[in-house]
Amino acid sequence: MALPETVPTLRSFSTGNMTRVDNVFCTPRLLERVVRCRVHHGAQPMKTDHFPIETVFDLRTSIVDPRQRRNWRKADWEELKEELPAKLEQLGEPKEIKTVEEFWTTLRRLDSALEELIEAHIPYAKPSPHQRRWWNEDLAQMRKARNNLGNKSYR
Repeated sequence: MALPETVPTLRSFSTGNMTRVDNVFCTPRLLERVVRCRVHHGAQPMKTDHFPIETVFDLRTSIVDPRQRRNWRKADWEELKEELPAKLEQLGEPKEIKTVEEFWTTLRRLDSALEELIEAHIPYAKPSPHQRRWWNEDLAQMRKARNNLGNKSYR
């Protein structure tokens, strides 16, 4: 309940008694976002016995992390597949890893080779503070075509 229990929300016309008949219910999750919930006793409208209730919620949208990220949908996969064998050959023939140090060295070299390929063939996405990760250019084109058809149907 967002409104405190002891706050009256109605003044009876006949007796002038103050009572509480109105409640403000919220889900627990929404209740966390209530900034204030109060009754304005001085702003009672004419010809009504109820007082106005003001409820303010904090509904700010969250901003997406502005880190740069890769646009994997625009990757040049064919060129990447062509260059991958050459990069792996630069690492040398596969051999048994016998020590922990050798493992980490091999892992760093492999990781470095993959990062070079990613840098060369996968562009960065344009950052947007309100972007939807599931939205892509195909959907944008389909929406544009739908809107054009809708506009034509009303002509």
